[in-house]
Amino acid sequence: MKKRKTLAVLIGTTNGFFRSKCLSGIIKQAYALDYNVAIFSLFTMMGEETKHQLGEENIYSFLHNEDIVGGVFVDYSFWEDRCRQRIMKLVRSMPDFKMVIFDNKGIPDYEGVVSNDRRGFAQMVDHLIEEHGFKDIMCLSGGAEFPVSVDRMNGYIDSMTRHGIEVREENKIFGDFWTQAATALAAEFASGERRIPEAVACGNDKSAVTLVNELIKNGIRVPEDIAVTGYDMSGDSMTNDPSVTTCTRPDIYTGALCVCKLHKMITGEDVLPDEKDDIFFVSGESCGCHRDVAFAHRYNEIDRLEVETEGQLRLRCIQESLMAVDTYEEMIETLLGFLDLIRGYSAVAICLNKDWNLFREDDSEYIRSGYQEDMYEALYSHGEKRGRGESFKSSDLFPPSMFDGDRPIACYFNAVHFEDRCFGYQVVRFSDELNRFPEDAYHSWISAVCVSLEYIRMQERMRLMYNRAFASSIRDAMTGLYNRQGYEMYCTQVFEAARDRHLRLLVIVADLDDLKKINDQFGHVEGDNAITVAARALQTCCGNGEYCVRSGGDEFIIFGAYDYDNAVPIFYRSRIDGYLARYNSASEKPYTVGVSAGFFIDYADSYANIDECLKIADERMYANKVSRKKGRR
Repeated sequence: MKKRKTLAVLIGTTNGFFRSKCLSGIIKQAYALDYNVAIFSLFTMMGEETKHQLGEENIYSFLHNEDIVGGVFVDYSFWEDRCRQRIMKLVRSMPDFKMVIFDNKGIPDYEGVVSNDRRGFAQMVDHLIEEHGFKDIMCLSGGAEFPVSVDRMNGYIDSMTRHGIEVREENKIFGDFWTQAATALAAEFASGERRIPEAVACGNDKSAVTLVNELIKNGIRVPEDIAVTGYDMSGDSMTNDPSVTTCTRPDIYTGALCVCKLHKMITGEDVLPDEKDDIFFVSGESCGCHRDVAFAHRYNEIDRLEVETEGQLRLRCIQESLMAVDTYEEMIETLLGFLDLIRGYSAVAICLNKDWNLFREDDSEYIRSGYQEDMYEALYSHGEKRGRGESFKSSDLFPPSMFDGDRPIACYFNAVHFEDRCFGYQVVRFSDELNRFPEDAYHSWISAVCVSLEYIRMQERMRLMYNRAFASSIRDAMTGLYNRQGYEMYCTQVFEAARDRHLRLLVIVADLDDLKKINDQFGHVEGDNAITVAARALQTCCGNGEYCVRSGGDEFIIFGAYDYDNAVPIFYRSRIDGYLARYNSASEKPYTVGVSAGFFIDYADSYANIDECLKIADERMYANKVSRKKGRR
């Protein structure tokens, strides 16, 4: 497969009609120039540098990827300046990174491409003049310090001038692109402080919707007493009552222009956008037109699907289902069953760091920044295929499941994390005919993934810690052998296995020689050393799954069930003695370590329980101890 270069899109959030148009223009032009597109976005933007926010923003660390040759920074999508500045700081730390700013020429050291709002807004005013015959038209734009506000005001002036209509200074208002200026203007109309014109052309839909609703609240009819129009095509304009006449921005064309400019910076080649200027008018009731039912239906259908998907997420209890599982494998199977809730995708993959759930004693040590080189697809779905995917390198950026041939692709990348703990990332490839990104439902989906991964991680951590605690409770701290509790736990189990499977039962009772003498003459540290050496010697007899127990201070038991032959006592005795002989000859200790042992080996059928066998072995051990003691005199 051809190794393509990739263009990055740095966008705060991807929801909204005009942002989807911007992305559509970028993607289509990138395809025409044979680039892949990686869209890095956030679901949350906080002014504070919280752990969660840092976890979200970690996705932008992929900008260091060598296959990414440049990017488009969608400046207006970062409404929190802290997030915006942090991303810019990252980009500025990469002096060779080529970047174009979408819709802002005011960022030093970087080229920008600004939508032609002047011409687009002029068309909106043309409509008021040519379709409705209005001449007394006011313009409410954004703050005068913003170039986009000035462009829209100039578009208003262009239209009025072209139609030979005087532009009164009192009709040029610089306010904001939010609600305050529109609310204040409605109050001035209602109080008589400001004369009511025939129409107000608002600089964006938020202002227009606010103005319409405030006018009606104050008893001023829209459009009978005053007509109002918006600009930039938001969902509010379609759903408001009355609906607001608006006009789209040429965002598809502007997105394509960004890619052309970026391509020239990368290759030196001049190219023109494949896309044409895409301004179009959407009629509403606020100016006296009829509502554009077809467009509203198409737009509202997207919202309906969004709401329906959100409802399905709740109805099918995805979070509850994920919290009901006990293992990582069950979680992945559960998620595969919910993949249909991500609407419109052609491929999706959850990519996890190879060590995302690596147990560390110190749980404060984990991946916070960047991604591991070794990744794997925890799950994927592409067409009819779905399941667990392949291992791959994070330097490849796109997981293997995203591709379906030798053609460019565009994917959305979002961080999979819990607070600032990086698990991996999720990649979604939508159909090439890009519609509005289903942001809210997708956010709910990915939040469920993140929370369930943390839940599974904590479950597995607690299980491991419990197992460790349990293991330590049945183990002797000094020798590592099983303790008396361990013996009680497994002795009956081994005895029954020997009886039920007609195996021979082995029981060895052993005792360290002369422990009191070692303690008295050389101290308890040396006594502990002798006990540990004896334990290691006895462990040489555990080659067939036997259990080795420190049952008292210097007392040991070995037991197991196997197809033992009659030579085992002699063989195991030689192992014990051989180990101790090697130790004693090399240790240079002022004492020797010896072990007395008694062996029992027989079929278990004739015995009521293991204690009977243990008693026999204990008696033989005592006899061996007496014999050895006589031999040492």
